[in-house]
Amino acid sequence: NDIQIGEFQKKIATENYILVDVRTAEEYTEGYLEGALNIDYFSATFSDEITNIGLEKPVLVYCRSGNRSGKSMRIMSDLGFKEVYNLIGGIKGWKAKNNRLIKE
Repeated sequence: NDIQIGEFQKKIATENYILVDVRTAEEYTEGYLEGALNIDYFSATFSDEITNIGLEKPVLVYCRSGNRSGKSMRIMSDLGFKEVYNLIGGIKGWKAKNNRLIKE
């Protein structure tokens, strides 16, 4: 379920998805997608935190380049998530296409 930026944007626009940023808190504050939850892939409690959002809800996940989010997607599938999509190229690809980020 790796998807390109255009398809990711269409899914965000439907508002039926939970958006999850699996980068570190430091990376997150540098710029993130509007409405994204930050759940750090490297956190010892990642599986517990990600499960708390609900296994039945469709999820869009991204990281810096697509690597951690791809791994997160596999973990989420193993945990029983029904629908998870990973942004190919991550936030780097998103920025390269001049898409908007929220900065704190």
